[in-house]
Amino acid sequence: MDRPGVKNTTAAELPRADETAAAFFPDFATVSAALEAGQIGVWSWDIATNMVTWSSNVETIHGLTSGTFDNTYAFFERDIHKDDRERVVEALNEALRTGRPYWVRYRAAPRENREECWIEASGAVIFEDGAAVRMVGICHDITERIKIQEELRSRAKQQEALAQLGERALAETDIERLLNDVVSTVALTLPVDFVKVLELMPGDNDLLLRAGFGWKADYVGSIVMSKERDDYARLILDAAVPVITADFASEARFAAPQYLHSHGCVSGMSTIITGQDGRAYGVLGVCTVKRREFSERDPSFVVAVANLVAGAIQRRQLEQRHELMIRELRHRSGNLFSQLLALFSQTARNSRNMAELMSNYQARVMALANAHRLITEAGWKSTSLKDLLRVVLGPFLDRTTFSGPHVDLEADPMFSLSAALHELASNAVKHGSLSRPKGRLELSWTTAPTSGGMMLTFDWIERNGPPARRPRRTGFGSRLINLVIERQMSGEVHTTYAREGFSMRMIVPLTHARWPNRAVDAATQSENA
Repeated sequence: MDRPGVKNTTAAELPRADETAAAFFPDFATVSAALEAGQIGVWSWDIATNMVTWSSNVETIHGLTSGTFDNTYAFFERDIHKDDRERVVEALNEALRTGRPYWVRYRAAPRENREECWIEASGAVIFEDGAAVRMVGICHDITERIKIQEELRSRAKQQEALAQLGERALAETDIERLLNDVVSTVALTLPVDFVKVLELMPGDNDLLLRAGFGWKADYVGSIVMSKERDDYARLILDAAVPVITADFASEARFAAPQYLHSHGCVSGMSTIITGQDGRAYGVLGVCTVKRREFSERDPSFVVAVANLVAGAIQRRQLEQRHELMIRELRHRSGNLFSQLLALFSQTARNSRNMAELMSNYQARVMALANAHRLITEAGWKSTSLKDLLRVVLGPFLDRTTFSGPHVDLEADPMFSLSAALHELASNAVKHGSLSRPKGRLELSWTTAPTSGGMMLTFDWIERNGPPARRPRRTGFGSRLINLVIERQMSGEVHTTYAREGFSMRMIVPLTHARWPNRAVDAATQSENA
């Protein structure tokens, strides 16, 4: 229906002293001042002429500049948010048809540099001779009320989600199913387009997308960030609070990783997953494809979920350690005696006299004992490679340099590696760099993903010692090293005899002791960049 232009009048121009107004309140100026103070606008719509009258503050309530209302009903309709426009028109028509009070909430049309504005309007239909002739009513800005209501609903929703996840974490024994529940629950609760749980891999550099919501299928189970290459990864892992980004394209603190660009991520928030002992397990993060201003409550929710994940990991690790201890007690009680007998037999076969036998055998047994002590004192948890090196090379720490990332070893690999390291140290004392006053050891290691999984590359380099010469026959120590590295650990040994000194490179696979119950296809552990 065509609606002609309307006249925009001020509250001061409304009728002042008719009998109805006097009966309601004798001083209309006071009423006008009260409406202005309460930011309540008054409107009137003449049905026959389509004339609309607004009080002067309605433009302000709608976020319009004074005088911009162009005296058309169409302008009013256009100034309603397009998603709410049909609902407002239907409410007006319903009131005219039935005579019932008019009430509606709607958003004003979006304006640049202005937050979303909510308006509540109500009114009544005036009839003459049974026909609707006029509608009068009020409107006011309820944006703050809507924000408070949304905040309360959001908090309640987040609290409910945390309670459900907490209950699931206590009952769920499969960490994979729990992580899938976590990412889907976070996605629906915030809500966001992408959720990620990144596992911090051995070496504390690479981050693997362990579980995700919204990401391309081939990205889950792949390494997507590296602390060595990505400023974003370093920032998240070093930050004490969640890292929030309104727009990755304009971010000055870091360059967004490729996988975020390929998914069209615009805004994001990430926090570190840290255990009660301060140990980092990974990262929990969310992203959106549209610009998002996260509320003050959102970071607290993400941190709470991250703490819940860390607690579930630690609980599952504890359960696995208990299971491991029971198995190991049965297994090692028999194997330990066999191992000691075999070690004695081999040592005796390669010893020239009783004194040499006692010295060598005692040293090798002590190496096993020290490794066993590290494991038992740690409660059968994984043990740091640096801690193992300090125990094996205790008397020579002032002549040894260490260089490498943090790496944890499980019980079996640590036993095997401790035996190899002991043989290398013994050889260095007898024939290598540690046999000279100025001799030194340089130990370095790195970790890297390969088609066969995560690999530890360990370099033993002797400096300032005598020239290294390849022995005519392979001694028991060398055979023991090859046995434990190549056969027991399925690794590789590369030995170099040079004028500068002896060196050895050992390459061994790493199990991911930090997270329990992994079911990751090693072939997919290549960066999707």
